[in-house]
Amino acid sequence: MDEPIIWIIIIVFYAPLHFMLPVLFLFIVGDESETVRKQLIRSAIIDAAVSMVVAFSLAIILVNYSQIALAMVALILFMLTPFIRIIRNRRIIK
Repeated sequence: MDEPIIWIIIIVFYAPLHFMLPVLFLFIVGDESETVRKQLIRSAIIDAAVSMVVAFSLAIILVNYSQIALAMVALILFMLTPFIRIIRNRRIIK
């Protein structure tokens, strides 16, 4: 897992899921006005970007300590962080 090409492949497959799932959730479940929905989507994308950077930083550190399974769990759990913010922001707006 020390090869940079492996990490690039992981990021290429992880990033679309990490960014598209919260946006898709907002489109399907959202009943807000257009301006509020755009604001929620923008904040979800920013949250997804920050959580992805933190998740990969943590995963790289864990892989260096030979904790590959824990690194994969961390990547999966960090996919939920944008949803937590979406739900919290929707409660504040309503």
